[in-house]
Amino acid sequence: MRKRLDRLEKTAQTPWLCTLSLVCGVVVLLAAMAGAQAIAPNIARLDRLAQRARSLEAAPGFDRARLYGVARNLSAFADRWQALRERLAMPGVKEYRSYRQIPGEAASAEVGIAAVRPISTPTLSLSRFAGFTQSQTSTAWCGPNVITMFNDTGSEARTMAAQGGITAVGFANSSNSGHVFAYRGAPLGGANFDQTVLGSPTVACADQSNFFYAAIWIDTLNNVTGVAFARSSDAGHTFAAPIVAASKSASTDFVDHSWLAIDSGHATMYVTYADLDYSGSFCGTDPDTGSTIARYAIESVASTDAGVTWSVTPTVVEQVCANAANPWAAVMGPQVAIGPWGEVYVAYESAGANGGGPTSRQIKIARSDNSGITFTPAVVVAAVTPVGDGADLQGFLRANEFPSLAIGKGKKDRGFVYLAWNDGGNAVPDTMTTTGSYAFADIKLSVSQDNGETWKAPTIVNNNAKGSGAPLTDQFEPAVAADKSGTIAVCLYDRRRDANNFRIDRECAKSKNGSFSGAREPVSRTSGSRDRAARDRPAVGYSGLQPLSVRRNRSARPSRH
Repeated sequence: MRKRLDRLEKTAQTPWLCTLSLVCGVVVLLAAMAGAQAIAPNIARLDRLAQRARSLEAAPGFDRARLYGVARNLSAFADRWQALRERLAMPGVKEYRSYRQIPGEAASAEVGIAAVRPISTPTLSLSRFAGFTQSQTSTAWCGPNVITMFNDTGSEARTMAAQGGITAVGFANSSNSGHVFAYRGAPLGGANFDQTVLGSPTVACADQSNFFYAAIWIDTLNNVTGVAFARSSDAGHTFAAPIVAASKSASTDFVDHSWLAIDSGHATMYVTYADLDYSGSFCGTDPDTGSTIARYAIESVASTDAGVTWSVTPTVVEQVCANAANPWAAVMGPQVAIGPWGEVYVAYESAGANGGGPTSRQIKIARSDNSGITFTPAVVVAAVTPVGDGADLQGFLRANEFPSLAIGKGKKDRGFVYLAWNDGGNAVPDTMTTTGSYAFADIKLSVSQDNGETWKAPTIVNNNAKGSGAPLTDQFEPAVAADKSGTIAVCLYDRRRDANNFRIDRECAKSKNGSFSGAREPVSRTSGSRDRAARDRPAVGYSGLQPLSVRRNRSARPSRH
């Protein structure tokens, strides 16, 4: 792990490698922001953002490798900001070209592959290093209306140039069940110039008119971070300004990986998130060094008035202390889902329990039967083997084993709980990794038929041959969904068609009995190649591929991919 951290630090010192979309947006916005008077407020805001991140980096035991998404990128931003700050005085690009509405679908020429539709049209007119990356998509579908939201460096650039609250997410909507999408750009940002919607969005819908999103947020002036929430009442054409659903001190906390779920039958909404807390209020201080001990927590907040107000005090699902006895302890990557009787499930990944090392990981789930006020002690669904080298997949694609969660809706599986995750079950020696091996990823799925109390042995979803002459390849980042017919669908990224394990396709599998013994449904065989060198990456752990929509039928729709 020390080598891993050294590599991260070395990468952090490479000034031209924009590993945070926020930094990339700043560097290429020089022409869009007219004059020093316009640039100065942005510099002050980003100075404060960098200072918040650096103060947390200075905490003993800080480990960027255990961060995810927004928190990890904020840490990388703090390392680069001083060098990039100087570039704001340089002349920039002379042209800014707006993104376009998507006119229609791009049909696939391959038999058996569904038509693939672009959801956004990235532009390179700003820079070859910014404004074109959309990633970490979330989709909601009610009636004929579909909303997809994602991290979006183009939206970030435009909102920064507008001198209002920055919004680093974008969205697209369809009013005809996904046949045609319109890219809408950034949702409305906060009124406060110092407020930034940082990313990691999830979107959900209550009906065909009312859509909602949650995303990570920070206010650098008031030193507050947390989760923002906003509503659309016009089928996702526009969103209201975000409000704060959960908040923490930006001096002591990294908040990340928020997830939103709606219980329409009980008029309740839930947001869960991961919190890395250096305040010492729960874990205290190290008796030898006197430094605060890091607390990793999964927390949940709820709203009973359509998101107008939220829980004042979050409910702790699980919290662990990364102390001397458990130096690798962490909980991360939560998802929340609602059962048919109003029960609330939160699934997540746990690491380093009971003194275990960094590769000692588990999939866990907890349940609330009182509208999220309290949760049962978490149940271990399965032990997992970290994929890749425990931090990255081949091509330096950031990896984890975060679970995807769905609740059965059919007559026979109503209330069943489904979890899918990637697991490194095929390890081979690799002297260049930090662990001495590389674990090729498979997709596993498990089901509970008793409200999450007990779990079936995991089933491998992907059906590609491995070993005995067949190439070893990665299948990763699953999304699972269920529908009223009792069908379960799992979609995943797939490298099986490239013996060198670089090219990424999209595959889906369906089942009504959990065995996934039937034929797989290939979604796209032209989704793009993962960059083969770290120097080609636009952002750490992200490919520069644009969001796509693939429409087959409405039987089962994974909510995020």
